[in-house]
Amino acid sequence: MKFHRLILPIASLPLLATSASATEARIEAMGGGIKLWTIEDESNIFDFPSLLERWGNRVYLDNLGGGGDFPNGRFGFHYNLSDETVLAVIGAHSNATTRGIGNGFIGTGNALTGGQALGIAFQASQAGDTGDGASTSPAVVGGDAIGNVDFRYGLMFATTLGAKTRFGVSLNVLGDNADIDAPNNAQVDQGALLFDLGFGFGFDFEGSELELSAGLEIGSLEDNRDEPEAVSGVPGNLLEHWSGSHFGFRLQGRWTIDFFDQTKIVAYSQFLLGSQSVDRINTASIPPESGAYSAMAFTLGADLRIEPFQDVIVSPGLGFFFAQQTIDGPVVVDRDADLLFGLPFYGLGVDLRLASWVDMRFGAQQFVTSLRESTTEGGITTTASTTDVTTTFAWGLGFNVPVAESTLAIDLALNPTFLTNGPHVLTGNATGPFALNAGMRYSW
Repeated sequence: MKFHRLILPIASLPLLATSASATEARIEAMGGGIKLWTIEDESNIFDFPSLLERWGNRVYLDNLGGGGDFPNGRFGFHYNLSDETVLAVIGAHSNATTRGIGNGFIGTGNALTGGQALGIAFQASQAGDTGDGASTSPAVVGGDAIGNVDFRYGLMFATTLGAKTRFGVSLNVLGDNADIDAPNNAQVDQGALLFDLGFGFGFDFEGSELELSAGLEIGSLEDNRDEPEAVSGVPGNLLEHWSGSHFGFRLQGRWTIDFFDQTKIVAYSQFLLGSQSVDRINTASIPPESGAYSAMAFTLGADLRIEPFQDVIVSPGLGFFFAQQTIDGPVVVDRDADLLFGLPFYGLGVDLRLASWVDMRFGAQQFVTSLRESTTEGGITTTASTTDVTTTFAWGLGFNVPVAESTLAIDLALNPTFLTNGPHVLTGNATGPFALNAGMRYSW
C-alpha cells in the first residue's frame, strides 16, 4: 500500500532566497512537503500569517497544476497600506473534491495549503453506518455533495507591533447552497458553510526569529426537504433530512536560529485536532444512520538552511510525525484508533541562481512509515499493520524578468521523467506533462 498521497500533506502540516522567486510552484520544485514551512517564501503566509508583512505589493497566480481548470490553483493581490502594513485578498479553485479527502489522518489544516479538511462531514460520512452520508451523496439540487464546500473568499492582514513584533490574521470562507422554491411539497433547502480563521505572531530577535500561529475551523451543513415524516408518514414542509458539523484546531511554530557562518537551523512543529459528525434526522431506522470522526496529528523536525554563496540555498532536514484517527457509527467502528507513524521523514531542497534571469531547483524526500489499521464489529476487533517507504523526486526552473523597477517571476515545477525520457517529439518515449505545477508573480 502506498501512502504518498497521505504522507506528503501531513509532512507539510512548509528563509529568504530572492524576492524575485516566491511561489508554491517554487517550493514544489525543491521537493515540496515540509519545505512549504522551512524555505522562506511568500506561500509561508498561509501557515504563518504574520509573515505577510514581508510580502507586500504583488499580484500572482500560483499552484497551477493538475488539470486544465487548475484545481487548488489560487490567485492573490497584496497591497502595502504602509511600509509595515499589508492587506491581501485571495481567491482559489478549491473544495473537498479537488483536495481529496485523503485517508483521514489529517484532521484539519489551513484552507489554502494545509490538510484536506475542506469537506464538512466528509470523513464522518465514511462510516458504514451512515448509509448515504449527506456530505458524500449527491444533493437533490445540482448533484454536487452538500458538504463539498467551495472556497469563496480569502482576506489577510499583517502589520508590525513595535520594532521586533509582527502580527497577522487571515479569514477564509467556504460554502455551498442549493434551493428549490416550489408548491406541492417540493421545496428543498440545502446549504453548508465553513469558516477558517487564523492568526499569528512573529518575533525578530538578535540571531533568531520565531513564528507562532493558531487556527480554528468551524462548519456545518443542513439538508431540509419537503418529505413525509419518517415515523408517521405525514407530509412535512422542509423537514431536516441530514445535518453535519466540522471542527478543526491547529497550532504551529517555526524557529529560525543562526547556527554558524551562512547556516541557519529551522526547527518546526505542528499540532492538528479535528472532528466531524453527520446524522440522518428524519428516519425510522433504529439506531438512526450517523457517523463520527476524530483525528489528531503531531509533526516535529528541523532543516538546515545553508547559503554557501549568494543566491544559493541548500536545505537538508529530517523530522517525524504521529497521527491517529477514529471513524465510527452506532454499530460499527470502521477505523478504531488507527495509527500512522513517520519515523523518520527526511529530504533536501536546493535553489541555485544560474544567472540574473534564471534559477534551477531540485529536491527529494523519503518517508519511512508504519500504519496500524483496526476495525471493530460485533465485539470483534480486526487489526492489520504495514510498513512502507515512499521516495519522491522534484526539479524545476524559475525565470525572473525585470520590468522597469519591478519584477515578473515565473516558476515551474517540472516533471522529473523529462530528465531521462526527453520530449516525445525527439525521443518517442512516453512522458507525462512537462510542468507539474506553475506560478507567476508580478511585484513592485
